[in-house]
Amino acid sequence: MRRRILIAAFALALSLSVGGCGMFLSGAQPMTPPSIGALQIEPSRMRFTGGQATVSVEVRDDNGVRSVTLVVVAPDGSRSSLAMDSGGQDLYRATITLSPNLSGNSQRYQISVEAEDIFGVRAQSSPQSLEVEALSLPPDIPPI
Repeated sequence: MRRRILIAAFALALSLSVGGCGMFLSGAQPMTPPSIGALQIEPSRMRFTGGQATVSVEVRDDNGVRSVTLVVVAPDGSRSSLAMDSGGQDLYRATITLSPNLSGNSQRYQISVEAEDIFGVRAQSSPQSLEVEALSLPPDIPPI
């Protein structure tokens, strides 16, 4: 009888330590979103020829990070996303390639990062700009 009571007490304690319904580990805070910081874009301005830019960011979450996604909003409003690779030590990195800008106006892309923890709680960084300069034509030939 005493053994049965001890087993029941142990089962109850175990049940309570995993959140009562078995979903959460003791001490876990599933509603706290990931922390996103130190968003950097190199270079943050490109010549009209376009090219590659590297985006790096620091993402932390006490429960664990499930995914980090780079979000790019083009000047025309179209949106694309790319999974970022973990570089260890809470650092994530991705490289994007932007097309040449053959217009007479500079083009601004909005870059942000979305992160999701293991419980599905999400966070998004504030957007930063990446500019592709306008095509600059040489000056007219002076009259002779």
